Amino acid sequence: MRSIDGQMKEILRRRDIYRAMKALRQKIILEAALCGCCAFMMIAVVVFLPWLNGMSDRAPIQQYGGMVLTMPSVGYVLIALLAFVLGAAVTLLCQHWKQKRDREREL
Repeated sequence: MRSIDGQMKEILRRRDIYRAMKALRQKIILEAALCGCCAFMMIAVVVFLPWLNGMSDRAPIQQYGGMVLTMPSVGYVLIALLAFVLGAAVTLLCQHWKQKRDREREL
């Protein structure tokens, strides 16, 4: 049987673990939502790319290729956006793995 002080320490320890896990879940949800928003923005840019140059009678694939060839800056912006989203996703994934490894070491 534990003493009252031992019971209180155990209660506080469990409370801290619960709060840390709750904060971690919220952080994971936020990071996933941010990655989803970035991916949605990237898809929106690709879908609405033909409207930047005006609609034409060509097929959508020809419009995308034509946009990149006739306006090289659009291609650079698209590649930069893709690189940023990919870099952010990899950074968040590595950070999550590091935190998970640190939590496992603490236990």
